[in-house]
Amino acid sequence: MPSTAARIPVTVIGGYLGAGKTTLINHLLAGGHGRRLAVLVNDFGAIDIDAKLIAAHDGDTISLANGCVCCTIADALGDALDKVLAMPAAPDQIVIEASGVANPAKIAMYGQGWPGLRLDGIVTVVDGESVRARADDKFVAATVRQQLAAADLLVLHKTDLLAEEQQTAVRHWLRQQAPGTRLLAASFGDLQAAVLLGQGSFSSRQYDDLAAHDIYRTASFQFSGPFDRECLAARIKAWPAGVLRAKGLVYLDDDPGHAHILQLVGRRYSLEQGPAWNGETPASRIVVIGTDPDIDPKWLRGSLLQNRQ
Repeated sequence: MPSTAARIPVTVIGGYLGAGKTTLINHLLAGGHGRRLAVLVNDFGAIDIDAKLIAAHDGDTISLANGCVCCTIADALGDALDKVLAMPAAPDQIVIEASGVANPAKIAMYGQGWPGLRLDGIVTVVDGESVRARADDKFVAATVRQQLAAADLLVLHKTDLLAEEQQTAVRHWLRQQAPGTRLLAASFGDLQAAVLLGQGSFSSRQYDDLAAHDIYRTASFQFSGPFDRECLAARIKAWPAGVLRAKGLVYLDDDPGHAHILQLVGRRYSLEQGPAWNGETPASRIVVIGTDPDIDPKWLRGSLLQNRQ
């Protein structure tokens, strides 16, 4: 199996019917994020792609001028994934739109087990107006609650339709339903790709486009000493809920010959062996994105080096 660094990350976007998944996907397809996305959807008819963006349309594949492609899943997700993996130019990331009545955790199993892929995370989109009622509906409650439980990131959508006190109440309810899951609010699908999908580099410069969005904070960290694997995991898991994403290369004391690739998406944390240092001086480099106002380089360094001599 290819190394973690070589495998293509897969993000699953789930949520009940009408939550706004398609709006979010349209925003990603049209975005100037510089990443070649392969977006797998259930039906082209629901994806209103601007005709000016379309470079080619061949059967079940639409190619966009920005390098992204949009494919229909048709009857078999596995076949659609194989088709994407066989493309002459591999995408930087695959985004799978789950059907409105699907459990995204089951779809995410493809990202975990399919050759050449790795699961980046599950994003569940929530209709702020209707989610509580649907979660109590005897016909659809089980589906809605499965979708909430599966999420690494929850997107509280359509906040423009909620009064401040309503939004506060829904946030509180969501935190009760999915304890520990990161929560982000949005309207009209307007979320930055760096938050939803991460970035391909470990440099904080990749996140400069977030500076125009006051709610986001970024911080980067470099350290030349080795980390203990278990201590590092405990410190990262103690970060506040406002930390949405982190990634980086880590120098570990139990495997000093290899860099290890750190990925944090919401509450999903992984640390896997990456390439050998090959003469490069080992050093950890970590970048964090979030909404917590305390996120800055001093906080990040302190959170990772606490009690360290």
